[in-house]
Amino acid sequence: MSDWPFSIGELTAGLRRYFAEPALKVKAVAERPLSLLHPPTGRVRGLHVDYAVGLETIGIECVVKEPRGTSRAGLAGAGRREIGLYQSLAAQLPMPTPALIAADPAGDWFVMEAVEADIPPEAWTADHYRLGVKTLAGLHERFWNLGDDLGAYNWLARPLNRDFEIHVYAAAQAVEKLTLDDRLPMITGSMTVLGALGQIISQVEQIAGPLRALPPTLLHGTFWPGNIALQTDGEMILMDWESVSLGPGLLDLVGFTTISRWEIGLLPVSEADLTALYRQEIQHRTGACWSDAEWRALLDCAFLWRFIQEMFAWVARVSPDDFAARAADFEAIWLKPVLAVVDRQLRPVFYF
Repeated sequence: MSDWPFSIGELTAGLRRYFAEPALKVKAVAERPLSLLHPPTGRVRGLHVDYAVGLETIGIECVVKEPRGTSRAGLAGAGRREIGLYQSLAAQLPMPTPALIAADPAGDWFVMEAVEADIPPEAWTADHYRLGVKTLAGLHERFWNLGDDLGAYNWLARPLNRDFEIHVYAAAQAVEKLTLDDRLPMITGSMTVLGALGQIISQVEQIAGPLRALPPTLLHGTFWPGNIALQTDGEMILMDWESVSLGPGLLDLVGFTTISRWEIGLLPVSEADLTALYRQEIQHRTGACWSDAEWRALLDCAFLWRFIQEMFAWVARVSPDDFAARAADFEAIWLKPVLAVVDRQLRPVFYF
C-alpha cells in the first residue's frame, strides 16, 4: 500500500462521501492495468477497491492520477486544475464527467471513478464527430461571455492573458534550442520555416488580439475522442480536464480537429465541415455572428495560437528518430498549414 499516494483513511473518507455510506470500510486495494491512448502529464494507474457496507463486500474500479509538475513552467499545476473543475464546476457542465472520489488539496494526486468508452476513438464515425462539435458548442454556450464569473476560479489557466507571456517565452526558447541543436532539418534547414516561426513570435500580439476580443468561455483544453468516453446511446463523458482554461471557444474547436488528426489520422469528416457546424451551432445558441472573412481570420489566429501552445515545445524536445516517425504528419497537419496562415495573416520578416 505504501506505493499509493493516499492513505486508506483518505480513500475511505472519499468513498464514504461518494456513496453517502458513513459506515463503509475499505477491505483491499489492488492495481489494475490501464490502456492509455495519450501520454499523461504524470502517472496514471487503475485501482480496484473492495469495500464493505454492513455484511456485503463490493468492488469498484477507479483511476489514480498523479500529475507531475505543469504542462509549462510557471503555470498552475495540471492536477489542481482538474481537481478544481471536478469540485467546483462539474455540476454546472451540460455533460457528465467522471466522479471525483478523493483528492490531495495541493493537486498532487486524485482518485476518480473509472469510465469506459463503449465506442473507441478509432471507431468514431462522421456523425460521432459532428456530435462532438455539438457537445463542444453546448459546453461553450453554458459559459459564454462569463469571463468575470469564471475569473473567481484562480486555478483556471488563462492562456491569452495571465499565462500569455509564459507561452510566448517557451516558444522563443524552443526556436533558440532548435537553431542551436540543428537536429531537425525540416525546420532548421529551411529559411522559409525559420522565418515563419520568427514571424509568429515577433507578431504574437497580432495573433492574440482578435482572439482576446471574442467572448470568453470555459475551455476543456484537450477536447478530442481520446478524452471522451462515447457511449452507445450517444452520451459523451468528458475526461482529462488537466488543461481546462478560460478563453475563446475557437481554441477548443481547432484543438479538436488538429489533435484528432494528429492522434488518430485521417478523419471521416472534413475539418471544414466541422468548423462550419460549430459556427452554425454557436450562432444559433448565442447569436454570435461573423462574416466569412472574419471567421477565416479568427480560425487562422486560433490555429497559430494552438501551434504556439502545443507544437513549439514538442519539436524542441522530440528526438530525431521520434520526429522522423511523425515527420509526414507534422508537415501535413501543422507545418504546411502554419506556413499558409503566416503568409495570409502576418507581415514578412526580412533577414540581412
